[in-house]
Amino acid sequence: MEHLIIQAYSDDKFRSKQGGQITILLNPENVKTGKRIRYNKDKQLGAIGKNNIFDRYDSENLSFDFTIDCTGAVEGTLQSDTATAKVKEIEDSVYCYNSELHRPSYVEIVYGSVMFKGQVAKMNVDYSLFNGAGDALRAKVGMEFVGYMASDEERKKYPKNSPDMSRLITVKDGDTLAKLCYETYGDSTLVAQVARFNNLNGFRNIPAGTELLFPPLRKSQ
Repeated sequence: MEHLIIQAYSDDKFRSKQGGQITILLNPENVKTGKRIRYNKDKQLGAIGKNNIFDRYDSENLSFDFTIDCTGAVEGTLQSDTATAKVKEIEDSVYCYNSELHRPSYVEIVYGSVMFKGQVAKMNVDYSLFNGAGDALRAKVGMEFVGYMASDEERKKYPKNSPDMSRLITVKDGDTLAKLCYETYGDSTLVAQVARFNNLNGFRNIPAGTELLFPPLRKSQ
């Protein structure tokens, strides 16, 4: 099987490579992926049960552990290599702050049939077996990544103009609930339902900055 490859990018379209690719010589035994959908509970008063209302997809995530061994036992390493230097190479590529992006670099991970695009979320290192200079020759590395999708790709995968999508809207100065209902549903008469769903005592004089969830509603309701 081919080695796991990590490649940093300087743009969210994953077109401009940043630095060379990092090859993990000792592949991870397991790769864990995760997906999550968030739901909001229907808060309508008087209901016996609660309905789950779709809110959004969370970013996918990927995690794996691997070992860096620079004792000379692994083919492809040099006598001068150290695990300390290899870890720093990975950190510089995917973890450290990118002053041009004002955030860590974007990362693409390829391992067999797995291809993941995102950014590093967490990195743990356990060093062992040190040489006379104090550099580690072996390290166990755990990495977690959170998926990233450019806004145009996200719109294609998860179109948000569906009437079955919930929307979270922040109230601005001059906004009224009737105005927001009309912009969201095309019907300003749904103010009472939206106010009830958000546990509002009324629907007038809502302070700017208030976040309101607009659930799937239709004019016929």
